[in-house]
Amino acid sequence: MGPLDMQCYIAYSRLQFFFFPFLKVMNSNPKNHLIEKVKQKDDLQSLASNQMDMDPPSLAGTSSSSISAVHPDIIETHILTRLDPTALASASCASSRLYSLTSNETLWTNICNSTWPSTNHPRLRHVISSFPKGPRSFFSHAFTNPDMATSSSPMNLDCPPGLISAVDIHFQERHIFSKVVETETTDSSPFRVDLLETKDPVPTGIPHPVNEEMYREILEGLKLSWILIDPIGRRAMNVSSYKPVTAAERRWLSTGEVHLRYAWVFSAGQEGSSLEYVKCGVTATFSASHTGEMHVSKVSLHLEDMFGKHLNGKDSLAILHKGMMGKRGVVKGREEEGRRRYDAYKKMRRIKIILGEVRKPLNRQRTLDTLFLAFSVFIFVFLVLHIFF
Repeated sequence: MGPLDMQCYIAYSRLQFFFFPFLKVMNSNPKNHLIEKVKQKDDLQSLASNQMDMDPPSLAGTSSSSISAVHPDIIETHILTRLDPTALASASCASSRLYSLTSNETLWTNICNSTWPSTNHPRLRHVISSFPKGPRSFFSHAFTNPDMATSSSPMNLDCPPGLISAVDIHFQERHIFSKVVETETTDSSPFRVDLLETKDPVPTGIPHPVNEEMYREILEGLKLSWILIDPIGRRAMNVSSYKPVTAAERRWLSTGEVHLRYAWVFSAGQEGSSLEYVKCGVTATFSASHTGEMHVSKVSLHLEDMFGKHLNGKDSLAILHKGMMGKRGVVKGREEEGRRRYDAYKKMRRIKIILGEVRKPLNRQRTLDTLFLAFSVFIFVFLVLHIFF
């Protein structure tokens, strides 16, 4: 049995546990009994939470008729809405009927809106609807991890004139901030996307930390997502690590600000070049207010090469577009993967800087040697001409 067959088998087995209460009632008793069973949501939730501890049933004694006996409205309303996106995608390969039911656009729209509230923005709703499979395709793009090795397409490929940024911040699963902005730039100035002006902070309802315990609790609870969307190419990519990749910068005594840094690193150029790896960095600044709560005062995005140089608009758009065209990795462990890539990027950057410092005196010495040789040849030629002519 191949990996895909096994995934479908597991999805099918899990669905059997969801369908079982309905099938049992339908095969034994009246319609009102079924309605009463459907209303017992706690029973289904308990069944879903315990199904991982049970052995998967054998497919030998089952058939597609067992699932087809359940009314589609029950499947869509009381079963599929309880599955997480990964399980929902797996369920779609269990049968053609489930594929049709799990492809419901409203279902995936609700998933996108609950995961990223910014996707409910009118502009984004229009863009997402233009994706090949609508919100389902968008979710697949935004939820998966951009691979370290991006597309092999050249850097001078036709890139979009601009991108849309959809940013969401959650604290302990509670939504506290969303913003959608469009960026259009192809010039040579440093690429930077700013979501907020300092004079327009957004309240969060989070009390400002007064001790280390509160500070750690806030760091653990804050989660940031930054999705970049190409409205023309109909592609998207999440460039945030969800959790901070470095310790926060605290300026409690001076300004009362807390700076959090998120990042995602991917390959963008030839090995050994300054663009071998590029860091997409996100900085979120939380400031203290007179009410004692934290406000979101700044959120920005920029790209850096291996030497920490900020890339310009044209290069940044080309690199980001190249990243969107690349492969996607596993969907789990984005926080750990983001931190691992960032740590590897820092080490490689440190090595390049050290090698650059070592090469400087060598290059200087090589230049001096070249000048001395040229001067010696000049003196020799001058003496020869003076003696014989």
